Amino acid sequence: MQPSLLHRIQFHNDETAFRQFYTDNMFRLFQFAYTFIQNREQAEEIVNDVFLRLWQNRTRIDQIENISVYLYVAVRNTAANYQRQVNRRDPVDLEVVHHFYLSPDPEQLLITDELRKKIAAAIDGLPARCKLIFKLVKEDGLSAAEVAAILDISYKTVTTQLTIALKKLEEALRPSLPKNISASFKKK
Repeated sequence: MQPSLLHRIQFHNDETAFRQFYTDNMFRLFQFAYTFIQNREQAEEIVNDVFLRLWQNRTRIDQIENISVYLYVAVRNTAANYQRQVNRRDPVDLEVVHHFYLSPDPEQLLITDELRKKIAAAIDGLPARCKLIFKLVKEDGLSAAEVAAILDISYKTVTTQLTIALKKLEEALRPSLPKNISASFKKK
């Protein structure tokens, strides 16, 4: 679906397709910007600026190798520029992450409210970098290679941080898991 939207945007100046593309991507990019800025209005403005630049340069969309990585990197860079303008001494710190949202899907809706709260608390208890990488891979659906490109870190760092995050989550959630699921973790 995305390639056809991008094609319509680039070659037909289709504003409806652009609005749909914006709607499909805005929230996750807003959350990403918010992790750096901690200001809802500014995070929304950053994302809107990125989309405005995308619209203004729509004739070159086909030159973008991976639109998801492009958008995340553009949001990260715009957030860093904003942060430098606000406080020249305090650049955006990838280690500081304050806000995450678990988007519900049908599987998550089956999880009890109590377990959902435990999962959210376990994720919130992760070290900042683990939390950011976990969110981008597990919640936003990006690959480890895409996250490495977005955060300008190595692929190995991403996979190591994911392993750490999953191990810490398993340890935190083990008492809440049914015995057969908890036992399967021990085998791995």
